[in-house]
Amino acid sequence: MAPRIDRIAAMLNCPIKGAQIRQAIKESRKDFDLEQAEEDDAEALAPQAQADLPKADEAQ
Repeated sequence: MAPRIDRIAAMLNCPIKGAQIRQAIKESRKDFDLEQAEEDDAEALAPQAQADLPKADEAQ
């Protein structure tokens, strides 16, 4: 039985497009990390924003 060829590894090692593919992967990881950080910040601020709002009993 022949060993299975890892197509992703083959593309990353390609002399023609390998550098472009590696750069695209790095950029997508950076974008993903930024999106995750923004979501985490929004989640952290949500309870604080709710605490700053006046309660219904206090407003009347």
